[in-house]
Amino acid sequence: MKKFLKIIIVLIIIFWIIINILSAFNLSFFGIRVFRVGSGSMEPYLKVNDLIIIKNQSNYEINDVITFEDNNNYITHRIIEKEGDLITTKGDNNNTNDPSISKEKIVGKMIYKFRILGFLSYLLLKPFSWALIFVFSALVIMIKPVEKANGKHMLRR
Repeated sequence: MKKFLKIIIVLIIIFWIIINILSAFNLSFFGIRVFRVGSGSMEPYLKVNDLIIIKNQSNYEINDVITFEDNNNYITHRIIEKEGDLITTKGDNNNTNDPSISKEKIVGKMIYKFRILGFLSYLLLKPFSWALIFVFSALVIMIKPVEKANGKHMLRR
């Protein structure tokens, strides 16, 4: 059972690393891209630092949450209106509609969101987090059980 648990943990870590690489380098993998939510315009549905998986589609419908490119920025909002090839979006937390865009500007439809993984990934981008990991690792290495004496673990410093 321990071996199975270790395999699952390793697979989760590998998946998390792949998700972060796709997000950090804005890469596409079989039409799938990963983005980090950068603003509160879609709250409460999407929160800042959530990781979202976007998949390129051939068709988009009203109420789909999409990511589109606008002046080298990626925006994730909900489709509220369609007229031919023009699509109007709006952030759930915004008061006004976005200007209409052409279908060609759409990167894809959101198919999944990660709350916890997004927050953890965001933390790992901070140098302070790496300093904490280093200090914690050093403490674990320096203070470890050495031997049992009278049924109790003794610590070596």
